[in-house]
Amino acid sequence: MLKLVLPILLLLNFTASGESGDKGNRGKTPKTDIPAMPFPNSLFAEIDSVRIHYRTWNWDCKNPKGKVVLIHGFCGSTFCWRNNYEALAAANYKVLALDLPGFGYSERNDKINQSQSNRGKMIWELLRQVDGTDTSRWNIVGHSMGGGAAEALALMNPNRTQSLTILDGMIFIQNDNVEVTVVGLVNHPLYKKLLLSYTEHKYLSFNNFRRELKGTYGFLPDTLTTNGYWEPLQIEGTAGTVVNLLANSNEIMKLDASGLSQLPVLVIWGKNDRTIRLRNGKKLKKAVPSVELKVIPDACHMAMETHPEVFNAMLLEFLDQHNKQE
Repeated sequence: MLKLVLPILLLLNFTASGESGDKGNRGKTPKTDIPAMPFPNSLFAEIDSVRIHYRTWNWDCKNPKGKVVLIHGFCGSTFCWRNNYEALAAANYKVLALDLPGFGYSERNDKINQSQSNRGKMIWELLRQVDGTDTSRWNIVGHSMGGGAAEALALMNPNRTQSLTILDGMIFIQNDNVEVTVVGLVNHPLYKKLLLSYTEHKYLSFNNFRRELKGTYGFLPDTLTTNGYWEPLQIEGTAGTVVNLLANSNEIMKLDASGLSQLPVLVIWGKNDRTIRLRNGKKLKKAVPSVELKVIPDACHMAMETHPEVFNAMLLEFLDQHNKQE
């Protein structure tokens, strides 16, 4: 769970740099509220008393090949899939991208259990609301932290899962990822106050976050791209969400990756990913031999953004193979 040493690293960084943040950074912008309509196709649903933001494409299609749900990673949003959803819709898939609780334009609430299995529970409830009487299965796609949520989603309800695709994911063999000592540390009043201050004033500052993106992209992103990530992170309560990832993430259901052997699973990895290493994908492949593992040679952690043509082609080939249109 974010390597579980993050709290220590944050505290060390905090004490070294103080609370001032980047000089001249845009993090001094007043915190904002969630807009009523972030995008023309924005929709909201209340799940477990939390307002979840999602968007759909090609939803009026009468005879789609299938349905695809896109799940972003840490500090991401539906913005992460801007180079992918149109290609999926053009290939005759119905597409839904969501903002995980506490990120993008979904509600901030530091009481939310941020475990992968609880995220899975909440996402299935959202999909049930969206489906109504539609009983067709979902093709689940997740990136990074959202890859772990996607894996949990598929394992929790395989009968509603058509396929699973994970890109550079925070995957698990078993979802026993919470260490009580770390949870206790993060929930200590003093440490939590320091972490919240560091996260808000330093980590989520514009200049620092742009540097963080450089590590995941493999190059420094332009201002427009950085803004696409950074603007939702300025919503009041985001820092609490980030800290809550470690403070409140006890799994509500035990899950084992062996269950993936009953599903079509594609794992895609950037060969140069230094955020979550390729060896994690290989580990899952070893544990579940039926998993198909593909590597994008020149990509880092964000292949769906930096190598969209390659990623889209891999994903669509896999989806078309497992979604035979009648």
